[in-house]
Amino acid sequence: MEQFIDLLQKFAFELAVLALPIISGFVIAALRALVKKWLGELEASKPKLYWYLDEAAELAVAAAEKMSASEFIDEKKQYALEIMQSWLDAHGWDEVDIELLEAALEAEVLRQFPK
Repeated sequence: MEQFIDLLQKFAFELAVLALPIISGFVIAALRALVKKWLGELEASKPKLYWYLDEAAELAVAAAEKMSASEFIDEKKQYALEIMQSWLDAHGWDEVDIELLEAALEAEVLRQFPK
């Protein structure tokens, strides 16, 4: 009986290992769709904010990558969000929600680094 349970556990583990890439692919696809939906709604309702958000995200990702490569920072995402918020504040968009900033940042990372 113990051998059967061991065999069943090994089978379940192997099945989980095989299913993980498939599940993660679905999660990434769902995340991309959600981000695309949020940014599409934003572009329709506030086109100027969409442009500023897109520019801020592009700038922030590039800055975070360079600072990380130079080993000046440890946390790229937090640094990029701070850069985005500062840039948007300087251009009069200080009321932008953090979730929107994160969505724009994720979209830009997926655009610049598709794999």
